[in-house]
Amino acid sequence: MIDILLSAQAILGQVLSGRSLSASMSGGASSVRLEGRSSAAAKNAVYGSLRHFGFLDFAIKSLMQQENPQIKALLAVAIYELEFTGAPSHAVVNAAVDCAVKMQLGGLKKLVNGVLRSYLRKSEEIKSSAKENLVATLGHPTWWINKLTNQYGQKQAEEIMLASFIHPPLSLRVNTRKISRENYKNTLASSARSWRVPGISGASEAIILEKPVPVSEIPGFSQGLVSVQDVGAQLSAEILDVQDGQRVLDACAAPGGKSTHILERASVSLLCLDQDHLRMKRVKENLQRLGHRAKTRVADAANLDAWWDGEPFDRILVDAPCTGSGVVRRNPDIKWIRREEDLRSFSEQQQKLLSSLWKVLTKGGKLLYVTCSIFQEENEHQVEWFLKKHPDAEIAAYHGKDIGHNLTPNKDHDGFFHALLEKK
Repeated sequence: MIDILLSAQAILGQVLSGRSLSASMSGGASSVRLEGRSSAAAKNAVYGSLRHFGFLDFAIKSLMQQENPQIKALLAVAIYELEFTGAPSHAVVNAAVDCAVKMQLGGLKKLVNGVLRSYLRKSEEIKSSAKENLVATLGHPTWWINKLTNQYGQKQAEEIMLASFIHPPLSLRVNTRKISRENYKNTLASSARSWRVPGISGASEAIILEKPVPVSEIPGFSQGLVSVQDVGAQLSAEILDVQDGQRVLDACAAPGGKSTHILERASVSLLCLDQDHLRMKRVKENLQRLGHRAKTRVADAANLDAWWDGEPFDRILVDAPCTGSGVVRRNPDIKWIRREEDLRSFSEQQQKLLSSLWKVLTKGGKLLYVTCSIFQEENEHQVEWFLKKHPDAEIAAYHGKDIGHNLTPNKDHDGFFHALLEKK
């Protein structure tokens, strides 16, 4: 238990100081490396603490007159273990006190012991009070709650935020170049894996495993029969409407899920761009595992002079950088490190990408704008802005009269936005 709390509080402390969860766990010089038997439990403690941090922060503030930033992460992880995991209370309290000593905060061990024992005595009272606090009950910062409530209404906004407490499903995409979905279902049945088909149209290769397992235990994964990809993300290749023989650009390709799906849908000439060398390495690895071929190039898609050869594309996929507000149950740190002003920065990046890439789309071609955001500033408002700026652009028939295809998180998928733009 001590190793679990030590590792978890160190990672949580970095996230609460503004560092991303991936960077805090990357194994770099200033990150925390999880090793040994306790690594899985420590990871679960970090993710759980971030999902429920609204309540944990409320509880800590209810128990401490003056909050000590050095000990806050330790208390948050310990209270998470007490409240949400069923761990023996004496083991958690004793381990937390020992952690304070190992963290060279021995002078605060009485504080840690007192706060946690007070929580055990007052937990029902604290939970009752927390029901009146939106941050504690919905698990999101105030600005986020207000924004979603204004955009979706109170009922739907609460449904969206409460969905972030649910563990995300393990969704697979069957590589139909190698095996049909029906035959892969038989493969799962023979390996005693239970599965279901998501209740959403357009994801005809999708299967959800009822019980998540490591990728090494997914039947056929190493042979390229399937990829791990959220069902919502699988809609991109369907909406983009790729056809054999077309010239296609995936402008922000890493880690390669949408790129490889395009190649499974049609025989096309595909160029994959990404401006990060390490992320492009993952694209190449996925292409190789699945048996696909595509051109890859490390470049900023918005800087046409750096990569474009002058030949236009029939289809362009722009999976734009965004706040990630639709995928917070997979990345719970996002809720606490994002700031409302970040929307302006992402908005500027998105507009630059769209305006640049529109120039390399052929007349009659289609560009699919995708985000994993549920904020209108990054979705509908961006498309409305683009249509005003570009009179040769129109919403493609896929959407009917809607400005775009907006998915909010539920049991089957994360939150995504798709808008298919056609060049007149």
